[in-house]
Amino acid sequence: MTQKNVVGYLPDDKPSLGKSILFALQQFLVMLPATVLAALIMNGRGIEIYSIPAAVFASGVATICFLLVTRGKIPLYYGSSFSYIPAVAIITTKFTGVGADAVFGAIMVASIISGFMSIGAGLLIKYFGQDKIDKILPGHITGMIAMIIGLSLAGNTMTGILQVSVSGDVNWLSVLIALITFITITVLTVVLKKGFISQLPILLGIGVGVFFSYLIYVPLTIGGNYFEAIGSYFSNIPAGQISLFEHMPWNTLAPAFKQPEIIVTAILAIFPIAFATIPESAAHVNQVDLYVNNLAEQMGVEKRYNIKDELDTNLIGDGIGDIIAVLCGGPAGTNYGENVSASAVTKNFSSYVFYIAGAIAIVVGILLDLIGNINISELLTQPVIQGVSLYLFGAIAVQGIALMIEKKINVFDPKVVAVMAFIAIVGLGVDSIKVTDTFLLPGIGVAAFGGILLNLLLIWLEKLFKTKNQ
Repeated sequence: MTQKNVVGYLPDDKPSLGKSILFALQQFLVMLPATVLAALIMNGRGIEIYSIPAAVFASGVATICFLLVTRGKIPLYYGSSFSYIPAVAIITTKFTGVGADAVFGAIMVASIISGFMSIGAGLLIKYFGQDKIDKILPGHITGMIAMIIGLSLAGNTMTGILQVSVSGDVNWLSVLIALITFITITVLTVVLKKGFISQLPILLGIGVGVFFSYLIYVPLTIGGNYFEAIGSYFSNIPAGQISLFEHMPWNTLAPAFKQPEIIVTAILAIFPIAFATIPESAAHVNQVDLYVNNLAEQMGVEKRYNIKDELDTNLIGDGIGDIIAVLCGGPAGTNYGENVSASAVTKNFSSYVFYIAGAIAIVVGILLDLIGNINISELLTQPVIQGVSLYLFGAIAVQGIALMIEKKINVFDPKVVAVMAFIAIVGLGVDSIKVTDTFLLPGIGVAAFGGILLNLLLIWLEKLFKTKNQ
């Protein structure tokens, strides 16, 4: 097969160091909003338990560990998961009168157990075969899950863009900056087709958005003299209350074990999330497999990258990532669909780049703590972050559709229609379902596992009645 005129990097490719740093910086900035936002949201539910520098630092350490476990075969970035927000909220709101160290220690124990459950799921697949998983997680389930993961964040994104005041007024400056960021990224992905610069649309879009934020949004929002407004904005960026290494095991586990009821509550709330993230991980692995092999074909590379066969290794890596992340003081998480989107857009799936992205996160986490635990998402400004989210979260949803197209899903099959309908409506229709005062089920988890069980039931019924009718 002849080499085609397509610029891209496959998992085993190694760009030059200079290019790799720029690619890695782009991937770092892509994951940053969600990783920081997840920690910020969980901090706003009763007790501040996460250090933002620690969340960034932990994501870098966990990413490198994930890549080592998967031997660089799965080019993904590990970051804080939104799936854990409802579960963590149960604990932080129920135990507001308890010290943050004890609460975080309980969450740490529960997250470690959740991580071991992901590892166990990976080992089951490894020793009993992935064909069994393909029956449990067919394309119409993994594709729909990927789609609702992207769409479920639509409300948060639009709320962040519109910034509607108490009186109902829309912040049009925020809308303008978000649209500038979004349109810049969109235009660059369409116009730039060749060369190194064609692989940096998201980074360039963020740069343009930040430029206009400080040119228009910040000074007009604050008012007065331009330079005084910029200075006032920087001086009012809030710092976190928890330092980088404050919520380490040696500071948090002992207080938690003195109050075992907190640990029990945390385990009941958090351990089901491990099951909820399995279909999400399967969707991401299938997406990466699809995009990497399409890129290889476009580049004229004959090698087949069997990434979808690495689901067991991916789950083991995810579980280890959970354990490492919480031991480093950050939230538990998963591999990021946003980075899959960025890789697909930029045609860059080099695992080497993701190693560097993890190293950048570690360095940035340390620097953020040294310079006063400043909130880096506020440095980029919220309209820019929401403009990037508008593009990436939508791209995640579209990737779910692409996955179902690639799998040639028969949408006229009544079984498929029923399962897809259930996942879509439940996954998008409810954030969480209260079971008891200490146990809350995330909507995406209910949709995913309800869809799996419904699919298996319908397959069994179809076989049963087919046998009776013969």
